[in-house]
Amino acid sequence: MATKNPFDLSNLFAGFDPQALTRQMQEAFAGKSIPGINPQVLAENQRKNMELLMSTNQAMLAGSQALVQRQAAMLQETIAELTEAAGKLADSGDPQQVSEKQVELLQQAFDKALKNSNEISSMIKETQESISDQVNKRISESLQELKETIAKVK
Repeated sequence: MATKNPFDLSNLFAGFDPQALTRQMQEAFAGKSIPGINPQVLAENQRKNMELLMSTNQAMLAGSQALVQRQAAMLQETIAELTEAAGKLADSGDPQQVSEKQVELLQQAFDKALKNSNEISSMIKETQESISDQVNKRISESLQELKETIAKVK
């Protein structure tokens, strides 16, 4: 029996259509004008903003899915390592060897946890930087578009 992935958020934005939103805005402003302002240019600028919103949401979704998949893989690896470690400890009969093995296993577990934590942090940072770069680029473009629109009004 197939189970539904509780982390699959793709259907959340399935019905969102940026073009439909742009059309609605155009219809709302149809017949109305502000001297020196081109409504098609404003609609185009908003379309670009909606595209940015969709692309950043997709990037966040992809990053979140990759993160969850990696965490699941880490959990599977940890379970396998714990099973192996338990077997090794069970095979050791001497209390001195068991103590030494426990300390060694604790050190390995700590090192692995630190490595995994760094990997997760890196994945999150990469996703955030990607999204931040997209948003910063669009803000710069939007400010330039606004400057050009204001210059045309004069």
